[in-house]
Amino acid sequence: MAETVSKGVRTMDEAFAQLLEADTHGDHIIDAWRRNSPMPPGPSLIPVARYIDRKYHELEKEHLWGKCWQVAAHEDDFANVGDVVPYDIADKSYLIVRSGEEDYKAFYNACLHRGRKLRETPSKSLDELRCPFHGWAWNLDGSLKQVPCAYDFAGMKRDEESLPEIKLARWGRFIFVNPDPEAEPLEDFLGDFSTNFELFPYDNRFKQAHVAKVVKANWKVVQEAFMESYHVLMTHPQILTGGANDLCTKYDAFENYSRAIRCGALETKGMPSWEAYEGENGATCLRHPLNGWLYEKIAEGVVQVTTPKGKSGTFTVDAQYIDGELTDANPHMTLWAGGCQLPEDNTTARMKDRIPKAVRNAVGSDASPRVIGAEMQRQMLKGVVPSVADRIPDIELNASTFFTVFPNWHPWGSFNLINYRFRPNGDNHDECIMECMYLAPIPESGAYEPAREIHWLGVDEDWTNAPELGMLTKIFNQDLRNLPYVYAGMKTTARENLRIGDYNELKLRHWHNLYAQQIGET
Repeated sequence: MAETVSKGVRTMDEAFAQLLEADTHGDHIIDAWRRNSPMPPGPSLIPVARYIDRKYHELEKEHLWGKCWQVAAHEDDFANVGDVVPYDIADKSYLIVRSGEEDYKAFYNACLHRGRKLRETPSKSLDELRCPFHGWAWNLDGSLKQVPCAYDFAGMKRDEESLPEIKLARWGRFIFVNPDPEAEPLEDFLGDFSTNFELFPYDNRFKQAHVAKVVKANWKVVQEAFMESYHVLMTHPQILTGGANDLCTKYDAFENYSRAIRCGALETKGMPSWEAYEGENGATCLRHPLNGWLYEKIAEGVVQVTTPKGKSGTFTVDAQYIDGELTDANPHMTLWAGGCQLPEDNTTARMKDRIPKAVRNAVGSDASPRVIGAEMQRQMLKGVVPSVADRIPDIELNASTFFTVFPNWHPWGSFNLINYRFRPNGDNHDECIMECMYLAPIPESGAYEPAREIHWLGVDEDWTNAPELGMLTKIFNQDLRNLPYVYAGMKTTARENLRIGDYNELKLRHWHNLYAQQIGET
């Protein structure tokens, strides 16, 4: 991608460079943070049919899931040799097998006799792969072990009956597969992706949590909601800090991946100030930081909204008007305040009440909230990874850096834990599986216990029923409130194309360019 962008397209590159110059640990900023790679201007028109037309699902089965490198599992899913994890994608299924202490294999998940799936769910410490139908069995390396009534299969050559394999490669303790025998090596596909993690590679992280949920929308619709921060001002206003404007995230597009660095507004004088309200707790009572409206749960399913001038009204969790002078409210804020809540110990206290003295001493009494926030995390990480804690730049601690690796993996950078994976729910293009994994630093003490199983939420189950994800679950509730309506709107729109922005939706533009190339629609 080009290193410069045409006149008239506004980027955040210059403001971001100024932020790096002000970093208290600037000597340790890696080169990747200084790379600028915007895209030429649009407009970009995306066919609505790519989301709603079954034709594209069929093209994806052949050209994406049949020919792209994709995350299938993580090393923490396999505690012992003989552990097996099925990877299902669209109408295909593969078996990832830990066949030795440092060896993994990927097989088609189908018996060579009558085609029955060998495994439907993860299995532990197997010494063979035996079909539940007629008992044909294979060794962990895929070689044929036993055929009941072998006399009945005249002419069968045992050395030709090994389980067919697909390509498998590893990066950062993730296990990738690619069914295309002609696929380029994973390292070539990823290119310079690893340079973004020089300070703390993914090899030094373990899977702390893994939650999955079926969502009633096409996988691309759901994935794209987590690829930009353009939606934050409307959908997640409660997380705005340090100022707010229409350009708070730096976007870059590289070969097979893109990057966003959300570091807060850099071109404003800060947020409006509002009179403190005694009941504010950030969970069931909070204020919209831009307009000052107070949202407070006053009964089960009922939220009272009050403006700074005292105008008020009551609303349901879905922002349906109940009574009062005020007749309209932000539905994401009513959901946050009045919807399902996490256990009390998972909520976030106000920063001013939880700044340790050691942090104040380290940064000084006049430090900015950005510097204070970075130092708080640096102090915490000293107890986990002391050898690198003092070398972590502020930017790696207080920016939200999120990548998209084509086609469907979304790892976050620096010391943020989040990783997403999105895929169709079986062969149903109208539903998808959304997964969130937390990848935490492996303590240098060596003491940790990874999450080895997926916590599946029911299709109608609230995200707060996965408290291991903390306050992110309430963010998800806001996001997922939008998405069924987005998908329904796509099916009813009078336009054939969606129009996406030049810069704030750069990652979507880049992804759809790769998608068009992959399915042969260029």
